[in-house]
Amino acid sequence: MTGTRQYLLERIDDVAVVQVYADGFTSLPLEHKILVWHLYLAALAGRDIFYDQRHRLNLEIRDLLEAILRHEAHVDPAVLAEVRRYTKLFWINTGPFNNLTARKFVLNLTREQLLAAVHAAAREGATFASTPEALVDRLSPMLFDPSFDAVVTNKTPGGDRDILEASSNNLYVGVRMSDLANFHERYGLNSRLVKRDGHLAEEVYRVGGTSRG
Repeated sequence: MTGTRQYLLERIDDVAVVQVYADGFTSLPLEHKILVWHLYLAALAGRDIFYDQRHRLNLEIRDLLEAILRHEAHVDPAVLAEVRRYTKLFWINTGPFNNLTARKFVLNLTREQLLAAVHAAAREGATFASTPEALVDRLSPMLFDPSFDAVVTNKTPGGDRDILEASSNNLYVGVRMSDLANFHERYGLNSRLVKRDGHLAEEVYRVGGTSRG
């Protein structure tokens, strides 16, 4: 706290959440305020694209966590506290990988505890794309197993392991570094490169998922 202003809002594990003040916004010309508004909308759209780029299951995991938090009335308090801790870190890091180390952090619950929380949320009106059991089983390796997709971008995989195959991000699917030797991307950082039937294809990231470019 400095003067009457609060800067430190919260600490989650080793992360500090701070308040940033935009003091000059009110004095901006109208056209500049309108520009800021449109940049804000663009950032919201880009946020989901970045979640998707970081890992193929990120958006599903986020939807699951937020559904529990929005329908928390009958979730076990201890389980809810851990879901809330994990979700805050998930939001801050845009997924379950630490922004500094690139390594995955896990949810400190059991599959059964998470499943019970999903069922409790469903009874309160939460909706899910599949049955709670199928959804939790699908996401469990990412949520609970520290060795599954352990590093978002592995620059030093060691041995003869390929950098792209050792990384967990959603920018390449079935692609090795050797495949890129003579390939020129059309869409740069806004696409996912997929190898199908021996051929490389770019899938352009858009809000709602990728599409073939």
